[in-house]
Amino acid sequence: MGTEKPYILTWRELAEQVLGWDDSSNWGDYDFEKLSEQIFEKTNTQLSVSTLKRIWGKVKYDNTPTVITLNALALFLGFADWRQFKKHADSAKILEPVAKAEEAFAGPLKKARKNKFQTVALSVIGAVGVLYLLLSLVVNKKPVADKNFKPQFTARVVSDKMPNSVVFNYDASGYHSDSVFIQQSWDPRRREKVGGDGKQHTSIYYVPGYFDAKLVVNGQIKKEQPIFIKTAGWLGLIDKDPVPSYLNSDSIHMPRALGVTGQTFTRIKGSSVFNDSWALFYNVREFDGLAGDNFSFETTVRNTSSQEQSSCRKMIIGVIGSGNGLNVPLADKGCIAALNIYTGEKTISGKDADLSAFGCDFSNFQHMACTVKNHKFIVSLNGKVIFTDVVKGSIGKIRGIMIGFEGAGEIKDVKLGDDTHVAYQEDFSKKQVLAANGGR
Repeated sequence: MGTEKPYILTWRELAEQVLGWDDSSNWGDYDFEKLSEQIFEKTNTQLSVSTLKRIWGKVKYDNTPTVITLNALALFLGFADWRQFKKHADSAKILEPVAKAEEAFAGPLKKARKNKFQTVALSVIGAVGVLYLLLSLVVNKKPVADKNFKPQFTARVVSDKMPNSVVFNYDASGYHSDSVFIQQSWDPRRREKVGGDGKQHTSIYYVPGYFDAKLVVNGQIKKEQPIFIKTAGWLGLIDKDPVPSYLNSDSIHMPRALGVTGQTFTRIKGSSVFNDSWALFYNVREFDGLAGDNFSFETTVRNTSSQEQSSCRKMIIGVIGSGNGLNVPLADKGCIAALNIYTGEKTISGKDADLSAFGCDFSNFQHMACTVKNHKFIVSLNGKVIFTDVVKGSIGKIRGIMIGFEGAGEIKDVKLGDDTHVAYQEDFSKKQVLAANGGR
């Protein structure tokens, strides 16, 4: 990180004090996701989990962060930009002891144990305290909430079609704050500012799923509310920002498959190049009490885009739970570095792991199966196990399945169940004409 390293170390120490969390050596993906949300809330700049991990030295990276990243870090602590932060840091004269401490200690300063380092540690703590005092002068104080105030946050889904609106009833008046937001899901970009003394807000959901909406006050989540946006059978859409294009029944119900043709995709997208453009198919509802710690899902699929249309012909196959989800990727064999598999607890990148087994020959249909049982997540492709991992928790009750294509694609069949029963099964290849509700 070059000449910026001592300043970054200083910022990191100060940020840890402001956050007041446990020892950063114990932080995992969840903590960095929460920090990313807080930084976005205060700066309107999205820093990825991997970027924050590099800042904390969790991932080896010797290059200096971009100016955008550094300015976002400074804004998070109340400074106008990185230059101003460095100026205050220099004036507090704390860079030298912090740099020395970094060399002296294998872990964070909190874990220093050897007597010969105590002098350095004390000087760092005192110096950080000076900068923290300076910080308190430039950061606006937050209003004090009423002592016994309890926030209210409920929701009502108003339709059974997409897009769908949700009416939120809330009360955050006891916080006496003008920084009140309703966040649709985990994604901090899906926040809408609402009145601090307001009572009701309506928000549009453009994609089905199971979401945890959040009432956010002064950058902190005060209350959460589950939102279940269902589909009537299968829903197909072409992803666009901010509003997707919904595929009608005739577009997705092909003679012997569920999917979308390249011709239809081109017409709706307005381009014959499909790179990073996705057609997504959802079936979201309750599935007979299926639990995320004991289920199996299988499907036969293929991406039918030509390589001229989609260089990698990527796919994603997901299971949606009430608490989380999991995603299995597929792609042409030459593009495995661009893949990420999500187990419900962690993301495994094709850049850091060998995901060559997820490379496919899409001239033929591919049969993918994933199973979660006895805390093991197993993925098979064409009858061969290609991935296993340990999962400690559960994604909750199964609330939906999603299959996505980079461009055009076909779904031949799907099957979802557990050891005792099949909750949902459909073979589109045996149907000439499907019902308008997607075969339900």
